Amino acid sequence: MTDNARGIVAVLIASTAFVLNDALVKAVSSEIPSGEIIIVRGALATVMLCIGVIAFGAARPLAILFSPMMLLRLASAAGATMFIVISLRYLPLATVVTVLQVTPLAVTAGAAIIYGERVGWRRWLAALVGFLGVALIVRPGVGFGAAGILALATLVFTTMRDLTTRGLHRDIPSIFVAAASAAAITLAGILVIPFDAPWSMPSSWAWALMTLSAACLFVANTFVIMALRTGEISVIAPFRYTQVPLSILLGFGWWGEMPDGIAFLGIGFVLAAGAYTLHRERRSFTGKRAAVPQRSPAQ
Repeated sequence: MTDNARGIVAVLIASTAFVLNDALVKAVSSEIPSGEIIIVRGALATVMLCIGVIAFGAARPLAILFSPMMLLRLASAAGATMFIVISLRYLPLATVVTVLQVTPLAVTAGAAIIYGERVGWRRWLAALVGFLGVALIVRPGVGFGAAGILALATLVFTTMRDLTTRGLHRDIPSIFVAAASAAAITLAGILVIPFDAPWSMPSSWAWALMTLSAACLFVANTFVIMALRTGEISVIAPFRYTQVPLSILLGFGWWGEMPDGIAFLGIGFVLAAGAYTLHRERRSFTGKRAAVPQRSPAQ
């Protein structure tokens, strides 16, 4: 399996976990304020990830956390989470997720500009088809109001987060980066407290939802970091579009939100773009294997 193929599998796992996490956050946001969710869930995720760091022998000197690229990664991850959690309180799950699907396009462009990755016209076309699918789901020209601006603000942070992840040294374990990010997100929740409702004691149901959400973050952050550091961003980024159909299906099952015909057409475009990108990757891998000269037994 190529690095790109491993990256695709990892990003699919991460995307599923991210959507489940968002749904759990939206469910619990009706009971407790956003800042409390960020801090409590972040603390639970940090503990889980730190246990994982120790279990896998992935501990590294804390001085690594203060390198410029790592600081940018931690700050952007914290900013993205804050805006996402707040947006989920006021917007439908599918709306938040689909708005964020602009991120792969921005990441693809950023990877070409910053890291010099080669992005052929077929990959650009596949990404644009995926974006068209997202536009059909979101509905061009429909305003989201102040809450929508919060969701759009996350694009800046998610793009920065993904690009800085790519710039981290490969010797730093992915789970170590995920644990540090979870800790940074927990601390960032303190910034939300002055602008949020007073804290309240979570119910048993809320604790269960936040614990499951933290577990999803454990999986999502670890695998998305693994994906971004394994394959080419321009190849694996379009597969994050799978969060769109997942969020719509989950929104229907949990909140009874039924997509209309145009939304389903958009889902088809998103899935087609991802399938075509995977097809191109497989053809590329097959071509590279065929190009390797085979040695005869006599040699």
